[in-house]
Amino acid sequence: MKEDELLGTQKTKRWRLGNWKWFFAALLFLYIMVYMPTPYVIYTPGSAEQVKPMVSVQAGDETEDGTFMLTTVRRTYANLALLIWKSFDPHAEFGKKADSLQGRSEQEYVTEQLFNMSDSQLGAVLAAYNQLHIPYQLKSEGVFVIYNYPNLAHNEFETNDRIVEVDGQPVVDFDSLQAVMKGRKAGETVQVKVERNKQQKVVKATLVELSDPNKKEEKRVGFGLRYGQRKEAAPDDKGKTVTFKDSEIGGPSAGLMFTLELINRLTPGDLTQGHRIAGTGTIDPDGKVGIIGGVQFKVVAADREQAELFLVPEGNYAEAKAKLESMDTKMKLVPVRTVGEALQAIKQFSSKQNAGK
Repeated sequence: MKEDELLGTQKTKRWRLGNWKWFFAALLFLYIMVYMPTPYVIYTPGSAEQVKPMVSVQAGDETEDGTFMLTTVRRTYANLALLIWKSFDPHAEFGKKADSLQGRSEQEYVTEQLFNMSDSQLGAVLAAYNQLHIPYQLKSEGVFVIYNYPNLAHNEFETNDRIVEVDGQPVVDFDSLQAVMKGRKAGETVQVKVERNKQQKVVKATLVELSDPNKKEEKRVGFGLRYGQRKEAAPDDKGKTVTFKDSEIGGPSAGLMFTLELINRLTPGDLTQGHRIAGTGTIDPDGKVGIIGGVQFKVVAADREQAELFLVPEGNYAEAKAKLESMDTKMKLVPVRTVGEALQAIKQFSSKQNAGK
């Protein structure tokens, strides 16, 4: 082989080797930026969703020229690329995965959020019925496992199991579960029938000693679980029966907006008066509006969907107002403490807007 041919062959080999190095370097860079896990989550404005498609009232009034909107916060597990990108977003905030999960698995976190939404929906139904003086009966739909408390529980439960029986004794609500536990001792192992993925099976669970949340000095026994209980409100007038469509949205903060939508459907006319009304806040059966988390993100989400009025719990008003003042928006912000105040705020807003036309 001639000397120039030998040199050419060596250069080709070096070129190929160099290309492979760059290829593997690019793969490593891609892994680090996109696929390598980080301990962080990013919170950003979520969506402002119309409530009307999420709920139905059997014989309700469908009139609604405007819309009521619930608002959400988006929680995203962050890769390095996303952390760099969102560091330039004025509406993004960073947190740690461990702080958001607090010892729970991701599935347990999701289950808890969905139960919080279920509780929010029930609270909205009760608040609307009570506001309109509609008689109803409460019915239990079972006791569920949300998650085990770490370093305390010792059992074979899985998140979202419905507890059907304990040692052959039926469990239909919290009261019947407490009755089953009466007289038992910590360390006992019991057979528990659960419904899991629409099938029933028997699992083992060891009872543990717990502190009574109402009487710290007293002890009781249990499974060491965070429970959830689903209930249904059955009105005496079946035409006022409320049903909710399945949703992947979780959390307790949609209660106020569900209540307003239900009142609109359970009464003649249109509460929205053609306006786009967003808001947030927990609700209790008496109609009291409670504070929520992430209000700064929800204000942004509402504005992006052209909301004209944003109803906010009084306890979140200062934070929401500070965020609103940093934005270029004409959206009006009103603090409320009760459903009654929310209804009055909507009435006053609509009167002023319609008078200006």
